[in-house]
Amino acid sequence: MNAAAQKYVGTHDFRNLCKMDVANGVTNFQRTILTAQVQLVDRRGETGLQDPFQLYQFEVTGQAFLYHQVRCMMAILLLIGQSMENPEIIDELLDVEKNPRKPQYSMAVEFPLVLYDCEFENIQWIYDQEVQEFNVTHLQQLWANHAVKTHMLYNMLQGLDSAVIPTGTGPEKDRMVLWREVKPPVHNQVSSFIEGVKARTYKPLLARPKCEGLESRINHFVRRGRIELPHCREKETGADKEEHLETKRGHSDSAEKDSEVPGQAAKRVCVDTESKSSKRDLAT
Repeated sequence: MNAAAQKYVGTHDFRNLCKMDVANGVTNFQRTILTAQVQLVDRRGETGLQDPFQLYQFEVTGQAFLYHQVRCMMAILLLIGQSMENPEIIDELLDVEKNPRKPQYSMAVEFPLVLYDCEFENIQWIYDQEVQEFNVTHLQQLWANHAVKTHMLYNMLQGLDSAVIPTGTGPEKDRMVLWREVKPPVHNQVSSFIEGVKARTYKPLLARPKCEGLESRINHFVRRGRIELPHCREKETGADKEEHLETKRGHSDSAEKDSEVPGQAAKRVCVDTESKSSKRDLAT
């Protein structure tokens, strides 16, 4: 996973690794990732590297992030970590010339995501002593609360390891083993980090239905008056129409169905009409 995370580093178009917020005028999806790494959380040797209760963290530093970008990046890393996808899938998703439309997949859950540091030039933060003491005390109490609950849950799981389970079939139907000896072992912790219901049969990302493309979403919000697009086409091209037919309705990245707010100021989107690429460079 750490080797795969390095593929995020650099300036890339992350339209396939975010939720495109075109309704608010966001049409430039190039962002710069400075560092990205998956590293072991040091718990003072409490567990081994192969322990299913060992924690790892994904730490990413960037100049700016798109809507749900980090959660999408983490979702892909989790698929790679479970050997459901190869690390090269990140290269495919970052190649918007080859894959201009995002495959449908669920994001990672939001609760582990923390923005813990922001750097500003020539600024030094000064903390009030009483406020600092209040914050430290509050976090210590939260840690103690969750640490006790974590230990209780761990002991419950350890107790279930001693449960006797029938595993035999046919003539050996009376054969019993301890739960800890069942093969393969059940380790489903990671399933709590992905939204939605896990499919019984995994379908590779590039074989899944695709979301709407960028131009299609821009045209949609232009027609609704949410954004303004100079020199926009009055009619959709055949490719746009085909894209609408292929897009699965009801997907989380499909166009919003909320009614237009009267009097809402439209956002202007400028287009480089001299670009020869089928995907225009857009800027707000």
